[in-house]
Amino acid sequence: MLLTDILEEELNSPTVFRDESKLSAAYVPSSLPHRASSLRDLVRLFLGVMKKPGEMSQQVTISGSIGIGKTALCKCFGKVLEEYAKTNNMNLHYIHVNCRRKKSRFLILREVVHHFNPTIPHRGYSPEELLHMLHHLLESQNIHLVLALDEFDFILRKKDASLLYDLIRWTDEHIDGIQRVSLILIVRDRVYLKELDVGTLSSLQNNHIYLAPYSAEQLVDILQERATDALFDFAINPEVLNLIADIASERGDARFALELLWRAGKYADRDRVTSIFPEHVRLAKGDIHPDLRKDIFQELSLHHQFVLLAIIRQLKKHDAAYTTTGDVETTYNIICEEYHETPRKHTQLWEYIKELEQLCLITTKLSGKGIRGKTTLIGLPDAPLFLLEKKLQNYLKECEK
Repeated sequence: MLLTDILEEELNSPTVFRDESKLSAAYVPSSLPHRASSLRDLVRLFLGVMKKPGEMSQQVTISGSIGIGKTALCKCFGKVLEEYAKTNNMNLHYIHVNCRRKKSRFLILREVVHHFNPTIPHRGYSPEELLHMLHHLLESQNIHLVLALDEFDFILRKKDASLLYDLIRWTDEHIDGIQRVSLILIVRDRVYLKELDVGTLSSLQNNHIYLAPYSAEQLVDILQERATDALFDFAINPEVLNLIADIASERGDARFALELLWRAGKYADRDRVTSIFPEHVRLAKGDIHPDLRKDIFQELSLHHQFVLLAIIRQLKKHDAAYTTTGDVETTYNIICEEYHETPRKHTQLWEYIKELEQLCLITTKLSGKGIRGKTTLIGLPDAPLFLLEKKLQNYLKECEK
């Protein structure tokens, strides 16, 4: 069969999807079920900035685990802010930068400057020059900026908060006192903020919004609302939505729930049926264990990935539930040799292990009876080891290209 025939056949086959983009992680809905109070809190914190731009700035942190609506909440607020600014003829802008994708001070600043000057070249400027350029743009055009730095803990894990200090201290150093830059920092866990100086940490802790994981009932509401836009009316039923919500409620992860719904819909289309059935959900779950999504690995530095791979190899080698930090370090050093990277010191390795635990990728506990002395035992209770190893190695190969 020719490629054009396959395409024509697929385009004309039945589908459960009205608009599958509405199930995408990148889609920001017009309303956020069970996050209205958090959105209201965010608006309240920025009322002074919105009413009288320039008279004050604001710094806010938003924290919570993966898939619980931090990015959607922030982008939804950005829409509200820009609509208000346009209605009231204010030169107030919202810019959202993902720090995992723009993973350095230079790339973040270039992204912000590009918003106001799309012709800026990709290279040729230092971070200091970009900061000066941004300063000039805001001052010369009387611009006020609310900058959201998403996944900012990625930057903090690299022990580099210089950009944050630059932006917070910016307005303090101006004689006219005009406050032009406000910040929203989106993090998984505020433990990474401990690296900041006392003054900065104090201002951020005073304005904090925590998003708790969703319950199964809340996930059903989210799925129902998104399904109304994404699927035809006959394609979904409460039994399927409840099954997806039950699967995803272990972590309260709406992103996982929506991906399950999308993949289940794809299986329904494959079977040329017009409704999603529970078996389609089970097939989808087999495809996307929550610990195996590529975005999990993208959030890790190269050496975080090496440590995780070392843990996997040790557990597989001994067919064990737990391994020790000493064994992990030995295997980690071997992996560094394989990838021609210099191993980090023991103290840094321990930091990587604790950070992997904070990201809920591993578990740790102190040894008990049967092991001499006290040592830390490391486990991977959720993801199948062979699948996790395969996914991680494939991702490392992609990064080498």
